[in-house]
Amino acid sequence: MNKMRLLLIMMFCLLLAGACTEVDLSSDTEYTNRTGVTFDFDWSNVPDDGYYHETPDTMLVIAKRIVGSWKCGMKVDADDGIGYYLTNAPIPDEPEPTPEEPDEEETDSIPSGDDDIIVDPTEVEPSEPSAPADSTGTASTDTGDTDATASTDSTASNTPIVSPSARGFRPFRGFGSRSSRSHGYTRAEAQPGVDTPTDIFMIIPGLYKFITFNLDTTAYIYQDILQYLRTDDTKSTLQELCMEYKRYAYGDSALRGKCDFWKDFNLYGDGKNYIQPDITPIYYDSIVNQRISQNSEKNLIFKPGLLTQNIDIRFKIRKKVDVIPIVIDSVYADISGIPYRLNLSNDYFDIKQTCKMMFQNYLEDANGNRITDTGTNTELYCHGNIDVLSVVNAHDSTTTKGPGIMQVMIFVKGYQPIRGMINLYHCIRRANLINDVGDGMWARKRKNHGVLQIDSDLLIDENLIITEDGDGGLDRWISLDEQEIVIDT
Repeated sequence: MNKMRLLLIMMFCLLLAGACTEVDLSSDTEYTNRTGVTFDFDWSNVPDDGYYHETPDTMLVIAKRIVGSWKCGMKVDADDGIGYYLTNAPIPDEPEPTPEEPDEEETDSIPSGDDDIIVDPTEVEPSEPSAPADSTGTASTDTGDTDATASTDSTASNTPIVSPSARGFRPFRGFGSRSSRSHGYTRAEAQPGVDTPTDIFMIIPGLYKFITFNLDTTAYIYQDILQYLRTDDTKSTLQELCMEYKRYAYGDSALRGKCDFWKDFNLYGDGKNYIQPDITPIYYDSIVNQRISQNSEKNLIFKPGLLTQNIDIRFKIRKKVDVIPIVIDSVYADISGIPYRLNLSNDYFDIKQTCKMMFQNYLEDANGNRITDTGTNTELYCHGNIDVLSVVNAHDSTTTKGPGIMQVMIFVKGYQPIRGMINLYHCIRRANLINDVGDGMWARKRKNHGVLQIDSDLLIDENLIITEDGDGGLDRWISLDEQEIVIDT
């Protein structure tokens, strides 16, 4: 009797174990066994704070089935929802699919990774999702909420930097009918593979998490995401995904916005210090626990929130005009200390790994009106604007190399360019741009918009910057045209 009871218990346990076994559905690639999903992007969560926030042209969408290792990467136009498969495109005439397993929930978070793959625009390119924005227009990620335009005419020797404000801002216009936005592609025409554009993406039925974020291979690196999409490893999770700014050496022909005569006196790290000067802000959104049913087309609407920070940089130039009038044609600058690695699951960025961005400055009067300089002006104001993760300060107020340093080049009509730099240690600390998460390595932005107001005036004559003493917490300008100046190595 006891043996019979033991046998029955063992059989019951085996049945339970079989019922809990997860089935990998990654082999289900046949088009006829999939369900159509369409995507729209509602940009109403872009902060309405009086500052310009450009929206992306292209978004990467990842669909992750919560049971099993199946996932699909898609490149989607942010305006009309038309795009391409990056991975797991449907292939006709595959075997019948395995029956669907019961779905389980996955937590709405994303981990960090650290690969460095450069993605070709025609190649499979992954992107990251963003969390819904809060009432301030800031993207709220899986672990909490965050707070959250420079161009002048240049001399013929300069290549102008494109001002973000000169590019088109895409407000939310509402959604038209899918047929009116299909660019003539029908569902039947959109069936095969990665080379055919479609606005209906076919995925296997089940319970999903969807994420979306910017896709721009000239500006970002997607190594972690590519590796995640291209592997069937069930241990790899969305929580491990990071994206990075793509960094360039200044002499790289692919780097935009360079100017002639520029010399970098703040070369640090591996020498690939610069990111593109006109990068679109990073947006992210996620949709969790979304049921995709068999033979029932689903429309999903993302409302991406802003992960980056818009920063104004302001300083005043005073002219020493004792002998001869000076006319400033244009002012270029670069700023270091920009974090370049971002974990999208919690919008943490690595403050120990930083880079630089070059930007051009508006010339303004004391009231903020843009002006063209004349010989009668004794002072004028410079105004730059950048969209980055944030800016971190140097380790102290005296160093001239590393993060938190701004270099300038002033083009004066009839004279050689004037070069200088300033350590923005006090300025960045006063701006209160970031929240350190406590480990000294990761931080989050504190607000969507910040201002670096440089209180020390930049005094020039026709040849160079005149260095003045800095005291009382003021940062100090240094001339880079004086032979005796010593730069930290």
